[in-house]
Amino acid sequence: MRITRKNALRLWFQYYGNSEYAEDFDGGLMYRDAYGRKDFFIRENGKKIYCGWNIHHILPIGRGGTNKKSNLICTNIITNDEAGDRITYWIDGSLYQVKRIHGTDQHEIVRLI
Repeated sequence: MRITRKNALRLWFQYYGNSEYAEDFDGGLMYRDAYGRKDFFIRENGKKIYCGWNIHHILPIGRGGTNKKSNLICTNIITNDEAGDRITYWIDGSLYQVKRIHGTDQHEIVRLI
C-alpha cells in the first residue's frame, strides 16, 4: 500500500471507525484530522497533548518489513519517532519488541515491560 493521506485515513477507519480520537499502542493520543501534523495539539488541564499521527511499520522496512496493510498501524508521531526503525525499543518506561506471529509472515508489537 502506498502511504498517502488518503490511504492513511482508510487505515484509520479500518482500525478506529468514525472516531475522531484514538490511542496508539503506547497510549499516545491521535486526532483523525491531524495526520502528518507533528505540531498539532490539544490542551487538557493546561497541558499540551500532541496528537498528530502517521503510519508506523510494525516490522521496519530496514528489517525486512513491507508496505502491506498488515504491517502498518496508526501511531502518534512522537511514538513513531521513539520507535524508529528498531525492533526492540523503550517508550515512556515500557519496553516493546516486534515479534513474528506464529505460523504467519506477519508481526506484532509486544509490550515486554
